[in-house]
Amino acid sequence: MARDTYKKGAGESLSMSLKEINRIKIRRLMIVVDIEDVFAPELTIEEFREIHGTEPEPPRYRIVKLELVTCPEDNQPTLVTECGRCPKFIRRYGDTIICWREI
Repeated sequence: MARDTYKKGAGESLSMSLKEINRIKIRRLMIVVDIEDVFAPELTIEEFREIHGTEPEPPRYRIVKLELVTCPEDNQPTLVTECGRCPKFIRRYGDTIICWREI
């Protein structure tokens, strides 16, 4: 339905597909990791402040910043660093990822 087929000649055909440009907002999460207690759960920085009532202090706590997007192909969360390996990735622009998909 989305594909147009053009006849080139004797038995040959050229297939074209329609493409849609997507702009996906990058979501940033700050996760607090307890280095000394391996059984302590990872918490977002907001949850840590709510539970402990203080800021996470090094060296015991480390803050990991994650940048995530939802892939338009399969609707799965993906790290922004993985987007660069996708053949449909165009570029990163500010707080968005620009990529294309076939419709």
